[in-house]
Amino acid sequence: MQKFEQVELTPAQAKAWDTTRTAIMWHCPAYSHIFYTMLNNANSKHIALFTKDVPIAATDGSNLLLNPETFFKLTLEERVFACAHEIQHCIWDHLGAMHRFNKRGKISYPDGKELPWIPKMGNVATDLVINDLLIEAKLGKYNKDWLHDTKLGTARDAWIDVYRRVWDDAEKRGAIKKVKGGGVDASGFDDKGQFDEHLDPGSSQGKDPTAASQQRNESEWQTQLAAAATAARVQGKLPAGLERMFNDILNPKVDWREHIAALFARKVGSGGLDWRRPDKRMIIRDIYIPSQSGHGAGTIVVGADTSGSIGEKELDMFFAEVSGILEDLRPKRIVLMWCDAAVQRVDELEDPGDLNYIRHQGAPGGGGTSFIPVFDEIEAMDLQPDALVYLTDGMGSFPQKAPRYPTIWGSITKPGVVTYPFGDVVQVTPNT
Repeated sequence: MQKFEQVELTPAQAKAWDTTRTAIMWHCPAYSHIFYTMLNNANSKHIALFTKDVPIAATDGSNLLLNPETFFKLTLEERVFACAHEIQHCIWDHLGAMHRFNKRGKISYPDGKELPWIPKMGNVATDLVINDLLIEAKLGKYNKDWLHDTKLGTARDAWIDVYRRVWDDAEKRGAIKKVKGGGVDASGFDDKGQFDEHLDPGSSQGKDPTAASQQRNESEWQTQLAAAATAARVQGKLPAGLERMFNDILNPKVDWREHIAALFARKVGSGGLDWRRPDKRMIIRDIYIPSQSGHGAGTIVVGADTSGSIGEKELDMFFAEVSGILEDLRPKRIVLMWCDAAVQRVDELEDPGDLNYIRHQGAPGGGGTSFIPVFDEIEAMDLQPDALVYLTDGMGSFPQKAPRYPTIWGSITKPGVVTYPFGDVVQVTPNT
């Protein structure tokens, strides 16, 4: 595990850093707010980790790491740009996403295309999007030697789509070559112009990257991002590009639980009431409450991505909420499918409450990711579900065509990172 040795700043460097922080606070208060509230502060009086173990700048999603020997050679405006750049990596959780792709070794697209994961290509893709955002917002000053090519990526693009363009461009230039055995040689790919290093999540604190990624508190990030946007807006220092970026992250503001319940109600319906059969649990002083009549739904299929990127917390929270929704729907049949690159197990549930019981028996899987097997299994079992609800991060292979039944994706991935080719998408935010 990489270690980063902190170094003391000289008096001149310390003064330059104070000037830099003041400039960030003045010119981009939204980033300053995130810097002081959401980054770990490196247990340093400088609120950043100064080390010679990175080229110029770096982040692991929770800290800013800066090399004083190279960072302070930049102009003040370039230093502001560089710090905002690293903070934006943290806002978009690029390090967590790239760690997941590192584990999988590939990126899957909705049209069935799969590309090998090349870390330095991912670095270029994310930097192209961030740099264009900051240039559009006129925050700090962009160094002409850094990455910026709007033909490949802009602030409005999802970075994994930019990755594909960068890949295609590299292939045309012969920078990527296929080798025997189905692999690729990307040694010819040039990432010149990249001034920062993208580290594994939590590496500045010696944490396991998978654990650090799963510990990211999305609810707190949402709260502080909203506060950051508000503070900058009040000061009249929230450029249109940043306003759009914050809105994309913070909206829709409907709680995911309400959203998914509303989708179920609209697509599946709800159970009827029978006034001839009162609910015995609710008879109070001869006041009768009607009982549920029959079933509000036929078959509901619940899919669970067990590829390793879905943490225990997400599974527990999601299953508890879906269990409650199914209690209201009273489906005739509930089928639970556990799937990574293949359907690992199919469970038939007699009662919605069984979801939580079966969940705690263990989640089989841990391999690659494909959603296709669940749709194939539904066909193989000759099921005709009223709906399929699927918990996932969306980073896998999708069927070529939408199924005939409604599909609801419970996505734990931020908007803009993954494109779902069909169905309704609910952004699932873990509880604090």
